[in-house]
Amino acid sequence: MEEDRSPDVRRFSEETLESLASMLRVLADPTRIRLIEALQACDRATVSELTGRVPVGQQGVSHQLLLLHRAGCVTRRREGVRVYYALRDWSGWWLVRELAAEIQSRSDAG
Repeated sequence: MEEDRSPDVRRFSEETLESLASMLRVLADPTRIRLIEALQACDRATVSELTGRVPVGQQGVSHQLLLLHRAGCVTRRREGVRVYYALRDWSGWWLVRELAAEIQSRSDAG
């Protein structure tokens, strides 16, 4: 019989499991990861400012930001005619950063 890796393993509630799966689906896109990376680096930005940081056009950036906003990853705030986007919290960035570091260390190890 396989031994538990952690003595404090808890089962996720169905609601938590669904939310987790939803968040992972949102993060499973290179453009959205780049947008999260860019927002982490600059605190807040407009669609135009972000367009220069990802390999898609302005319409694509707007669409991806809409998906991130609906998932609760980013906030948006209108200031005059501009709309600024910012990370809502750092959990998405933390997850992306940690997974990327693990992937990089595995590829460096050969």
